[in-house]
Amino acid sequence: MKLNTDFYQGLHKTDKEYSAGTYHMASLWSSRALQNWVQGRQKIRILDVGCGKGVFLRDFVHGIYQRWQVKPSRVTGIDLVQSPNNHFAEISPEFEFHQHDTDGNPLPFPDCSFDFICCNHVLEHVFETENLVREFRRVLAPDGFCIISVPNIAAWVNRVAFLVGGQPLGSELGTDKVTYGFRPAFMQKKLEAFHPSGHIRDFTPPGLRDLTAHCGFQTVGWWPQSHGLIARLSKWGGRNMSIMLQPKA
Repeated sequence: MKLNTDFYQGLHKTDKEYSAGTYHMASLWSSRALQNWVQGRQKIRILDVGCGKGVFLRDFVHGIYQRWQVKPSRVTGIDLVQSPNNHFAEISPEFEFHQHDTDGNPLPFPDCSFDFICCNHVLEHVFETENLVREFRRVLAPDGFCIISVPNIAAWVNRVAFLVGGQPLGSELGTDKVTYGFRPAFMQKKLEAFHPSGHIRDFTPPGLRDLTAHCGFQTVGWWPQSHGLIARLSKWGGRNMSIMLQPKA
């Protein structure tokens, strides 16, 4: 755990915006799967695995209240390190943070502890992916809702990269540079300012769907998470993708 902790603490020090990503929330609120699930609920217990600075959790908690008057009875964030300059105080009075290594270790919660679980851009950092997704299934209520997002190796920009024999965006080969293998050459210059963030897994939409089904979930929808025109035209076209899940009966 210490090696991973040192690596991610270093990222937080060198990149002030690390773990503070924002997503296309309007497409999340318009999701029929989420709308159907949230109807009739007054309070929910929320878990964000890999909560980072808490930006998504803050936006989600405020958004479900503004749209459906759903209040959180419990809001929990968990991460390997506690991000500096975080937004935890803006989330909810009920917010609680747990520092915990989720790779290969059980989540520190009893069965059926939460109604909603989100995991944004964590699974690509995890060695024991199935173990973590099974833990989501264990701590989620039988009628709960889970969102998992990852970089999309099958994004249109990556398909173009493959045509010229280049490395796809989001796929990392080491911890020194992200530019290995990118073609055409001008892409390397554009990416030199970025540092590897610890990606060790790559996902396509069918791969993510198969993995989560193997771990006890059924797919109920997709959230085109990226900003931009391509993501609006195709649920699988953008660089980021997010699968919406509910437990199998």
